[in-house]
Amino acid sequence: MKKIITLCALLVSCLSVSAQSFPSKPVRIVVPFGPGSGADIATRYLAQQLEAGFKQSVIVENKPGANGAIGAMAVARAPADGLTLLMGTNSTHGANPGLVAKLGYDPIKDFVPVCMVGVFGSFLVVHPSLPVRTPAELVAYGKANPDKLSFAAGNTSSLIMGEMFARSTGIRMLRVPYTSNPLGLTDVIAGRVQVMFPDIASSQVHVKSGSVRALGVVTLGDRTPLAPDLPTVSESTVPNFHFVGWIGLFAPAGTPAPVVQKIAADVQKVLTQADAVQRLQQLGAEAKWMGPTEYSPFVANEVKRLTGILADIGVQPQ
Repeated sequence: MKKIITLCALLVSCLSVSAQSFPSKPVRIVVPFGPGSGADIATRYLAQQLEAGFKQSVIVENKPGANGAIGAMAVARAPADGLTLLMGTNSTHGANPGLVAKLGYDPIKDFVPVCMVGVFGSFLVVHPSLPVRTPAELVAYGKANPDKLSFAAGNTSSLIMGEMFARSTGIRMLRVPYTSNPLGLTDVIAGRVQVMFPDIASSQVHVKSGSVRALGVVTLGDRTPLAPDLPTVSESTVPNFHFVGWIGLFAPAGTPAPVVQKIAADVQKVLTQADAVQRLQQLGAEAKWMGPTEYSPFVANEVKRLTGILADIGVQPQ
């Protein structure tokens, strides 16, 4: 019995030391989408802020593809030491089981949820040549011109919002998939695709420049302070049309709990600073921290909720 107690004491002591000394090497955060996406922009800002507390470099690495599955698989197979993290989203840890037939990872079993970082509102944008200036006019145009509209989908949020909008309004839009929102926006700007629901972070510069025309916004409720003159799609066209994307950190399954807690606490310190809140808002995101205890059931519910939405709107895993 004494040997067991001593062994347990040594284990607790080692875990405590490992957390206190973490990280002993540079930390890598994998973003499963391309450069310029909302997740990428916010992650790069967070990485810069974490370096002071970590006293180590924090490297951001983009691994886009398969709606975030490629980056998620890379982290799932990494050593469980907290030095390789995933900036997961409602794609990698929500909708992907309903989108990707051979996913290659289990969003629940292969990861430890560390903390939520933020949520993103979205624009409803069109190419400027489209003769519409409001969501209602887009619906009218779609009904008058069946099968002439297509929408770009660069992540889960843009895909679900595009499908929900089309089905809720009775118009038909061809879904054109992309590995990230910036790539989809490029084709909208070029006029190859007419419609998109991109996150505000990756699209606000194009809205301001006039490269695309914003018709409305999609949030959890009120209008966004980043574009206060734009109505929400919910208030203007489709009641209760609420949706936001979210991002949060994940570690490989088996990462020691004290290390997970330390990372979460350091992120919380960053997100409670007024400068960080303001900066993320400028990037189109709302800082929203959620620790491991709350984050874990939240993620499990997102997987259930979003795969259910996809099934309801008729999207099949491919």
